[in-house]
Amino acid sequence: MKKSLLLLLAVMTSIYALATEYHSLEEIRDQWTSRNIQVPKGGNDPGIVQLLKAFQDTWHAYTISPVLEKAKNPNFTFEADEEYGGGITVDRKNGYVNLDSGASDGGYMEACVWRRDNGHRLFAIVLGQPVDPEIEFVCFYDYDPKTLTLYPEAGPEQEFHPLNMDNHIGYNLPQKGKDFIICEYDFNLQSNINHVFAWDGNKHHFSHISIDDLKYGYRWFNPKETDYLVEMTKIAFITLPGQEDYFYLLSDEEEEGMLAIAPYKGDIELIGINNPISYHKLSFYPNVVVTEAEIYGYTSYAFLKDGYVWQMINEYPALVGDDGQPRISVEGWEDMDEKAAREKIKSLGQPVQIKPNWRNVRLK
Repeated sequence: MKKSLLLLLAVMTSIYALATEYHSLEEIRDQWTSRNIQVPKGGNDPGIVQLLKAFQDTWHAYTISPVLEKAKNPNFTFEADEEYGGGITVDRKNGYVNLDSGASDGGYMEACVWRRDNGHRLFAIVLGQPVDPEIEFVCFYDYDPKTLTLYPEAGPEQEFHPLNMDNHIGYNLPQKGKDFIICEYDFNLQSNINHVFAWDGNKHHFSHISIDDLKYGYRWFNPKETDYLVEMTKIAFITLPGQEDYFYLLSDEEEEGMLAIAPYKGDIELIGINNPISYHKLSFYPNVVVTEAEIYGYTSYAFLKDGYVWQMINEYPALVGDDGQPRISVEGWEDMDEKAAREKIKSLGQPVQIKPNWRNVRLK
């Protein structure tokens, strides 16, 4: 009879509770830095299961027990939960374990270990649950082979500041590779902003940002050399006066070609261009991103509200209507005729100067 991992978790929780008392994840989150952890017979090269067991002997997290139970079998590597998705992984070779709760409301965990150049090890563990309460956190430890002890240490997450306090923060440990990733789910963009920290042999340093739905299509196209694409290598998150949320500004290495991007009607849309070769000029006003495209004969106005594009207005100075006014096109969430659109353009106010805080970005 097929047994789901959720059933296994419930059974193991009941059995283990007879011998010990679990700490809540909130308790572990608030107290893990207060204790060093002995690793019996850790030696110079403790395995991931050995480090995980030492952590469990100290903190008794309910999400770890199913993993250690499976790890009693030295040949165990993976078991899928066919009912909820997810599963249990024990990858001794790569120094990685996890419990993926899939689509259930169960808790989850993952842990891994890095080799340090000085002979020490860096051990990290992520613990979380989606409800009652929703919580996720990461713990880092330095393992000293001379003392056979895990010592709590600060990780990159300690100095991390989310772009928006409402964004959901999660942590990804590597099964393969060495990068540590802080995943920030952007509810406006409806996508993950991945802050990637690279390993230097001793600790992690910020490397770059990737965004799941910002891919190769967002590159600066050079119209005079049609086979040549200039990579967007930098990203900044811009909040204009009068706005609480941000839009995205991509740039090439020289910070000359720029693309302004924001959510619009459920998609990620290009809302502004700065390109000195094609004479697209980008400027900013309170709540508005403006692109003047002189040789193409139009000016576009992207009006922002709560991080979204609320209204798009295009003005065509070279095309004059029967009333002697430049032609205008309007689309967006608000019904607006040409007269109202012209009044909205007149109310832009004074342009504002922005100082982008550029970060490296890699578009997949």
